[in-house]
Amino acid sequence: MNDGWNIVVCVKQVPDADDVTIDPDTGTLNRSDAPAVLNKPDHNAVESALALRDAVGGTVTAITMGPPPASAVLQAAVAAGADGGVLLTDRAFGGSDTWPTSLALARAAEELDADVVICGEESTDSSTGQVPPGIAAHNGWSQLTYTESVDPRPDEGVLVGTRDVEGGYERVAAALPVVVAMVFGANDPRPAGLHRKIFAETEFEPVQWTAADLEIEDRVGLVNSPTKVGGMDTASPVERERTRVDSVEALYDHLAEVL
Repeated sequence: MNDGWNIVVCVKQVPDADDVTIDPDTGTLNRSDAPAVLNKPDHNAVESALALRDAVGGTVTAITMGPPPASAVLQAAVAAGADGGVLLTDRAFGGSDTWPTSLALARAAEELDADVVICGEESTDSSTGQVPPGIAAHNGWSQLTYTESVDPRPDEGVLVGTRDVEGGYERVAAALPVVVAMVFGANDPRPAGLHRKIFAETEFEPVQWTAADLEIEDRVGLVNSPTKVGGMDTASPVERERTRVDSVEALYDHLAEVL
């Protein structure tokens, strides 16, 4: 640990939430209609990983799971300052819910000999928040959830996280290896420098691993996902009845009638 920590940051390509629409026939997201972007909380995860490397040394490796175009989010992480990236891409991953997804990321983090894995608290396309704890559970590692900031203590092999809890904050010390879920807005991500952008777009090539490389080809995909999405509906507009009152007494009398 005197040589620094192996820091892994998980990133995800998602449809831009501002442009997402619902297919009226299938009730599912029209992912092809919205531009693909880096998941918003993952910007904070990348910045936390880079700041941690600044503090203790070591390397930052970004990983993502998806089809080849998902490598764009690895480019974004490298442009921001990550040292490298790994793309988990395989048709066998198709249809995976959070259980096999977190398994694949856990095996990749284990293969990278990670000391710390940092994720955004959730993805904007599903908002389950299950993947970071899933990675920790699959590997039997410590975890810090709803984390606002981290304080490394390399001499102790510990990462101290400040967690956002109802009514205040708490500080928790977690032994390495540890999985951290950073809350959205936890920090101000640094801008990518021009030279890093050029490198990311012209020279960077991610390492690619398949399900077979991770020896989990029979444990991923739709068939191995415990949850299935049966459909999705849009909420119908709600018509609200409005009643105007001119005094506190009238408001009290009206509430007494309807409650």
